[in-house]
Amino acid sequence: MSAHAAPVSRPAGAQPAASALRSAAGRSWLSVTIAAAIAAVCFGATGGLDLGSATTAEMALTLGSGALVASAIALDCSSQVKLWGGGAAIAFFALAAFTALSVAWSAEPSDSWIEASRTLSYAATFAGAIALVRLAPGRWRSVIAGVALATVVVSAYAVMTKIIPEVLATGPTFARLNAPFNYWNAVGLTAALGVPPCLWFGTRREGHGTLVGLAAPAICLLLVTLLLCYSRGALIALAFGLAFWFTVTPLRLRAASVLGIGALGTLVVIAWTFAQPALTTDDTALAARSAAGHDLGAILAITLVLCAVAGLVLRFATVRRPAAPRTRYRIGVALVVALALVPVAGAIALAASSRGLAGSISHDWSTLTDTHPNVGNSANRLTALGSERALYWDVAWKAYEGSSIIGNGAGSYTTVFLRYADTSSTAANAHGYIVQTLADLGLVGLALSLVLAALWVRAAVAAAGPFRHRAAVHANESAERIGLLTLITCVVIFTVHSGIDITWFVPGDAMIALLCAGWVAGRGPHGSVLPRGRPRLATLRNLRFGWIAAAAIVTTLLVAWAQWQPLRSQDATGAAFIANANHNYVLARAQATTAIAEDPLDYLPLVQLAYAQAGLHDPNAGELTMQRAVELQPSNPNTWFELAYYEFYELGATATAQRDLAPALYLDPQSHEYQQLYLALLPPVPPPRVVHHRVKHAPGHGHPTRS
Repeated sequence: MSAHAAPVSRPAGAQPAASALRSAAGRSWLSVTIAAAIAAVCFGATGGLDLGSATTAEMALTLGSGALVASAIALDCSSQVKLWGGGAAIAFFALAAFTALSVAWSAEPSDSWIEASRTLSYAATFAGAIALVRLAPGRWRSVIAGVALATVVVSAYAVMTKIIPEVLATGPTFARLNAPFNYWNAVGLTAALGVPPCLWFGTRREGHGTLVGLAAPAICLLLVTLLLCYSRGALIALAFGLAFWFTVTPLRLRAASVLGIGALGTLVVIAWTFAQPALTTDDTALAARSAAGHDLGAILAITLVLCAVAGLVLRFATVRRPAAPRTRYRIGVALVVALALVPVAGAIALAASSRGLAGSISHDWSTLTDTHPNVGNSANRLTALGSERALYWDVAWKAYEGSSIIGNGAGSYTTVFLRYADTSSTAANAHGYIVQTLADLGLVGLALSLVLAALWVRAAVAAAGPFRHRAAVHANESAERIGLLTLITCVVIFTVHSGIDITWFVPGDAMIALLCAGWVAGRGPHGSVLPRGRPRLATLRNLRFGWIAAAAIVTTLLVAWAQWQPLRSQDATGAAFIANANHNYVLARAQATTAIAEDPLDYLPLVQLAYAQAGLHDPNAGELTMQRAVELQPSNPNTWFELAYYEFYELGATATAQRDLAPALYLDPQSHEYQQLYLALLPPVPPPRVVHHRVKHAPGHGHPTRS
């Protein structure tokens, strides 16, 4: 079952090892470039919730992808080949267009603009990956290697924050790894996305044996990172991805050996780490974290070296003494059967428990659907079932029921959460792509997403081709097919994780999945011949391609400019706030006016403009400006609150403020800030009137009573 366990014989005229290494180094520029781009987005955009860093990453993705698309159009290297993946790209841009269109009915139109910018950058990244196939045909190995290198680098940095916290994490911190995304589940997903490429690296036929042997320690590092994030979602997604990879690829024996070495090393490191309170307890003193972290670094380094040695021994042993084909086949079948028996074993364990099978299922279901679970932040959460996702999904479903066809507008979940949640906490996302899409874009948005998924699946099935025995397939064709299946596995992991978390909003993880998905879609049907040779600029005969490339560049620049505007408006709004605080109302008015021009959908610049107008002795104009903010976002409780607050404290209009605060309390009844303003608006309570009571003794009792 393992295509890479056969002995490797050097054909006549083959390069020696040193020459092969130099040749591989000369071809590694694309791998390094891809890895550097992914790492830059991961470290620069962090979790994607900060507007400044997210906008920079989105603009970079848009401009870079636009350059790739324009180059693929302008270079006359593939004019005779069908544009594979075009249908999926069109569906992606249709989804982005509908996201932008939702500004018209959104409860939070300014956030809808931001989400439209994000979706457009993702659609551009997908199209850019398709264009990369045309520009660098046959370089699928570079894509896999780039993803593997980037995920290992990010994971290594995350672990280093625990090993040397005095350098990388000096403040009070969570025990869970969260750098560089500031979100632990995103770190766990990045590590999970790196496992399939490393499996491919450890099982491939070509390549220098020493480099291939490094796959086992790389997998060990990735798994250690994943478990130190305490990310249950990443573990689930990786389990689905590995099940898919072992099912569809003929490399089960070799891959299981490499994975087993890495997993064994992971168990050693994790068993020691989970026994150290200084590494598993939140807000531990820096001195204790530093001492334990140094010990962790030593143990991890020794483990990685041992994994590397074991990987090299395995590599050269299988080359010199490969297992018989029948033995490999039987072991491969046994692995598949073992995977299939996992759910059966789980069912048997539940049936043997004290609650029985039905009782255990009922208890687990009630735990999963509990909207107010008590799940800690320690390593014990890895075995816990409850999570706050039940609350997030319940609110998303209620929001969907309120507007089922077109939703409440992209990015509006934060606002509608306040209306439907029975808690004073807030949530920026629904932690699940499907429920988030239903709440934000309704059935239309979900339908567009399903069309995109169906078109991509069709392209992926065509690219991977039907399963055939490896003897019937040319060696190069078989190797590429396994590489494409590895890229598809990364997409599977991302898709599963996106269904239960906010993965879609993390640019670094989304970029990895979109790169893999775009390459697979752009590769074309299995066995098709990609264009080869040196690209040439479009000739006069094909001048129309030059005009199309120019149009692509102009469109890309316009989209990037539109993505920049909310950030410019936010900066100007911040400057207006500072100017108001310093009583420089002329400057505040100018900055607020600029912010409104740059983002006319945001209500915050209007708030700052109103207070600037009040400071310039025109409070009535400020009230009209506040009313404009309410008209702009009537479904947002904050606009009503700002209006009521202004009317009470700037105009002294108590009755009017009471009237305008009522919609805010209706839209967000749990807000303590709104409740405090409501109490301030109540008329003062007069002091109690003193009443003198006559005291008498009741008959037959020795204590006084009041009459």
